Amino acid sequence: MADEPPTGNASDTAERTPPTRQQRRGLGDLLGSDLTANLYLMLLQSPTMTEVELISQGEDPEEVSLALRALEAGRLVRYIEPGRWAVLPPERALASYATRLEERARTVRSSMTGLTRLHETISAAQAEDEMPFGVHLLRSIDGIQKATNELLAGARESFVSMRRGSPRVLQLLDDSLNSPEEPTLNAEGHQLQVRTTFDSSLLEHPNLHAAVEARSRVGDQIRFYSRVPFTATVSDEGVTVVDIDNPDGSTAGLRITHPGVSASIKRVIDSTWQMGVPWRGSADLAQQPTAALDTKDLDILTLLTSGAADATIARQLGISQRTVERRVRRMLDLLNAETRFQAGVQACKRGWI
Repeated sequence: MADEPPTGNASDTAERTPPTRQQRRGLGDLLGSDLTANLYLMLLQSPTMTEVELISQGEDPEEVSLALRALEAGRLVRYIEPGRWAVLPPERALASYATRLEERARTVRSSMTGLTRLHETISAAQAEDEMPFGVHLLRSIDGIQKATNELLAGARESFVSMRRGSPRVLQLLDDSLNSPEEPTLNAEGHQLQVRTTFDSSLLEHPNLHAAVEARSRVGDQIRFYSRVPFTATVSDEGVTVVDIDNPDGSTAGLRITHPGVSASIKRVIDSTWQMGVPWRGSADLAQQPTAALDTKDLDILTLLTSGAADATIARQLGISQRTVERRVRRMLDLLNAETRFQAGVQACKRGWI
């Protein structure tokens, strides 16, 4: 007797056909990592799969939590309840996500023309040891600091900045405990509005937490982003100071008054700000209804949501890693969360972060 033909129609079979290697690679490029793409595909093919089941596939729990957070931030999945997410319709969600990435890419590309022109002009002028119009070479940290002070003095109302581990930024962090806690003023004594994006790698610096908390208390707006390209500050008068962390360890900086180049660098700074994670200081968190958390818990929550690992949090706060882990577990219980990602979601819903 002949075998019975398989049940179901061709469309059902096509829908369950696993993605090809090329399709998986393309999705990984779009979402930023193979792990994020794999988790997305697992949720797409098994909508009832929980976070615990995803972890049971052999992936690191922290990486799974971060990948799920990235998928939710990209509006590709929706948080339903502890340990469970729903995939949003891919035909719309993926298209919308790709469109947002294209918009960011256009922003970066639009700034590259001015930056490339600056690089080519400087390279051509180096033989005569002279700089192009509107660009001045700064050869020391003191020179960079002086140019920055002049930029701040000449600003009208505000300036924007992005910072990574360049020589001057590291020096400022090393000396931050001796710096006065006061707002930034221009030459006329008016307080300037400040918006700064720090590279997440700076969370490893022992003084970072205290320095950022101090700046938050005087009104600075602060975010963290994992891929800040270089250190730069641009005032609302169009003056720019760039602090370069040279691979050879030498100090180099630029003071730029060329309007086109300054505008290009500001677009890069704005892009890092848009993609950054806001810093919620202890003072802001303390105003929220968080009676079950003490000040140390709020500090840990602030660092945790900024992307810091347990060891980094312990160094920043001067406590043991075991204490950090114990307090994190307590917060998970308090928020009825199984993972740190879920704790972040619940804390956000309660207005704590």
